[in-house]
Amino acid sequence: MKLVQLLGSKNKSDFAIYLGHTIAALGKRVLVVDSTNNNEYLHSYIQLEGNEQLYEFQDVDLLIDTKSLQDLMTKLSNANESLENYDCIIVDANDNSTIVNDWPKFHYVVYVSDNTRFTINQDIDILHDYVDSTGSTVLKRVHFESAHKIPNDYLDLLINNRLEFKLIDDPVEYDDLEHKLRNFMQHEGIIPYNKLPKDYKKLLKSIVTEMYEIGHKDFDASNSRGPLSFFFGRFKTKENLYNETNFINHDEQTQTVLVLKDTKQSSESNKSDEKTNRNKNSKEVVGG
Repeated sequence: MKLVQLLGSKNKSDFAIYLGHTIAALGKRVLVVDSTNNNEYLHSYIQLEGNEQLYEFQDVDLLIDTKSLQDLMTKLSNANESLENYDCIIVDANDNSTIVNDWPKFHYVVYVSDNTRFTINQDIDILHDYVDSTGSTVLKRVHFESAHKIPNDYLDLLINNRLEFKLIDDPVEYDDLEHKLRNFMQHEGIIPYNKLPKDYKKLLKSIVTEMYEIGHKDFDASNSRGPLSFFFGRFKTKENLYNETNFINHDEQTQTVLVLKDTKQSSESNKSDEKTNRNKNSKEVVGG
């Protein structure tokens, strides 16, 4: 099992889901753990029902409000799941909770950043805590450019050059499409992977091939999706998936009956009109 840590105060929920979706394309079972301090996934992608906390989002599972490994294991157990059932677990945190809490050593750590002043100011403490807690001075980085560019060494100076950042790929250039696709995913419950810009897909591919130590050709060969994958984009809880499917089928049957009924009424109406026209024409002929 791969344990992946996403660090940074930037909203990374869409990035985490895209990454999980890319890994799932290799035939892996993926869980994204929401360890954010403001429950980003709960308010963006999830509609709670009862006490459920584990949800299926297309081919990625989402677990909300989870701050530690023990918390993770307890919630998975309550959902009749376990750590061993997943090939990859991605933990998304926008504070130092995944650094100071009892998480084990992560196999793969990525710092996700952008140019907004809010993100930079929030990330300073996170990055200092990362160095203090792990002793590591090198950190993989994914950077999303904004419309306003800043010097490349700006953040380095703010953290006193305590970390050396290793860009996994070129920065993803600012594109308004990213925000449109995020809104689409949140409201429609479908992961619009195929609509992502080429540089975004290239970034995801670079991360996954590095994480699993596979070549790009092997990745392309494994990354083939069936034609029905698009139809499983709706957000469903594990408990209500079956009931919802039955309801949809029943609703479709009802609509079909209504259509047939309307067609029959329309046909009878047409026949009546034709009969009236024939009688009218007959009278006109007799009268002439």
